[in-house]
Amino acid sequence: MIMASFSFAQEMPKDSLIEPFKIDNRFLSGLDIPQLRLKSNPKREYYKKRIYNGSELSVDIMSSEFVSNKINNFPIDEFVYYINGKADISAKDSTTVTFYSGDYLFVPKGFSGNWTNNGGNRLHLELSVVSKQRADSSQISNAKMPFLLDRELISGIGLTKLDATSYKDTLYLGVELVVLTESETPTKKQISENPKEQFIHILNGGLTIQPENGLPQTYLKGDFFILPKGFSGSWISEGQNLLRILKVIQK
Repeated sequence: MIMASFSFAQEMPKDSLIEPFKIDNRFLSGLDIPQLRLKSNPKREYYKKRIYNGSELSVDIMSSEFVSNKINNFPIDEFVYYINGKADISAKDSTTVTFYSGDYLFVPKGFSGNWTNNGGNRLHLELSVVSKQRADSSQISNAKMPFLLDRELISGIGLTKLDATSYKDTLYLGVELVVLTESETPTKKQISENPKEQFIHILNGGLTIQPENGLPQTYLKGDFFILPKGFSGSWISEGQNLLRILKVIQK
């Protein structure tokens, strides 16, 4: 989980090529992440890298040795993909929950309690997505505790059909972030000036995206990437029946 201030990315020149941004698997493997010295605890082993700093979303990768933090009124919505180790979380009312490697979780704005990261082989590892825009301080999430996102929907079970070729379910509607699953039968389409920055994780199938005047990029199950705001180009999906993706966007 992340506790930090956020800087805004500069606007890109209008003639710049807008293309998808793939998150390097080396970072997701715990490699090439710089070690930082924390003023509050200089002896703690801590690693962090801002992977993506966009117009609407930022993505970080973080790793640390065992640490327990007391949280009072968590100031942001946060989507977390837990990669290594586990997190033990307890609220003020004594409710407890544990998350493990491979879990997708949501940390709601306003949460108060204790969060303990336990490293798998000493160091934990997590990927974090947050919005660049802060909700009004009076807006608090309906959820009071960090929670596991619906495993059945993420697994492709019980999807809500939109039409003959596509499915869509909202996993959680927060005050700053929205997390969705979207699925489609193999499709070819054109995207014109994508209206929102999208963090995308391929859950099943494959996807080839080609920006106008750019080279094609192919993503397969397990890949993470950002589809930027303003992107225009082609989208070609493949799947064993369905391409399925998890998507995080700014509310």
